[in-house]
Amino acid sequence: MANQSQCLEDAPGRWPPGEPSSPELYSEAQRLALEELVAGGRAAFRAFLRREKVPGFLSEPEIQAVLQAAAPPAGAGAGAEDGAAEPSLGASLDCSSLTYFPEQSDVEPPVLELGWPGFSSGSYRGLTRVEALFQPSFGETIYSCKEAVRRQIRSAREVIAVVMDTFTDIDIFKDLQEACSKRKVSVYILLDRASFPHFLKMCRNLGVDLEQEKLMRVRTISGNTYCTRSGVKIVGKVQEKFILVDGIRVTTGSYSFTWTDGKLSSSNILILSGPAVAHFDLEFRILFARSKPINPKLSSSCKKSGMFNQLIRRTKASSDLMKENFLRMDFFYLRTFVGNMRRKQSFLYASRESKCKSNIIMQASPPLTERNVSAVMRPRWSIER
Repeated sequence: MANQSQCLEDAPGRWPPGEPSSPELYSEAQRLALEELVAGGRAAFRAFLRREKVPGFLSEPEIQAVLQAAAPPAGAGAGAEDGAAEPSLGASLDCSSLTYFPEQSDVEPPVLELGWPGFSSGSYRGLTRVEALFQPSFGETIYSCKEAVRRQIRSAREVIAVVMDTFTDIDIFKDLQEACSKRKVSVYILLDRASFPHFLKMCRNLGVDLEQEKLMRVRTISGNTYCTRSGVKIVGKVQEKFILVDGIRVTTGSYSFTWTDGKLSSSNILILSGPAVAHFDLEFRILFARSKPINPKLSSSCKKSGMFNQLIRRTKASSDLMKENFLRMDFFYLRTFVGNMRRKQSFLYASRESKCKSNIIMQASPPLTERNVSAVMRPRWSIER
């Protein structure tokens, strides 16, 4: 018997036929305009648009985001110090490159070492169900999106996989910690690389050391990377937001794991189960293969936040206090030792004097004879009548 999704696919006119083949999917003029923006800034970008009569396709927030995400090529600073001239935009029009583009990666992808649900292709993942939630809600709870996410985390029994752009909600993070520590649920978290410092700050505020979380793995990912002909790379952000529970349920939507999205913003989520979950399963494994590990020492973040200097001050203060205590103990022991030596000396002096006095008394007393023995040894008794 066909399920509802198959019935919808068989119905005529339900889905658009084929894939879009519109020529607007790629524009050479927009690519050249982006090159001008990176190389010359806003003025060069607007001048190119006017000269080529290209309509503006970037808003002001997008222009600012592109300029902030543009990373200069490696060795650009050293070349500038040596006085080497930067290559012009037209110097590489032949598009020649020595970059190696392999068909298969030379590096092994990271392994899901904490385990993963063993669903093969086409495996049964339950009935197809869709639940839509909106926030703010006027039902039983106002914050329906956050409560639904927390219910999904509490219902996990094997593994939880999170892909999020921004993660700073302490309530949801504590739920994930509880799933790891009490129910022994494996947790994978993939975060956007640009917002990852905010996640670290939340962990420091909670006193959480990610190295001590044995059943939690946190990694970072980024969006697509656009490489210009001048060597500048523009790295995009991750806007995907979903949480996969036990490989059978997925929660996705516009809701981010932040306090503002949970309390102030208008958001929506979809809770899906059934065959559609397999697409999110595959997407997470692809993103995990592209992800990068975090710094286990977290030394750079500690130094930037001032935590390292504060730790040094505390260590120095504690060492000074320890030295002072050791000096006090040494003085106490020295004073006790001197007192004992004085008492011992007084005792020896007193015993020596008593011995000398006894010898003098023995020499002064008359020797015992048969005549005075009875007077010394026998006491006199007097009886009163």
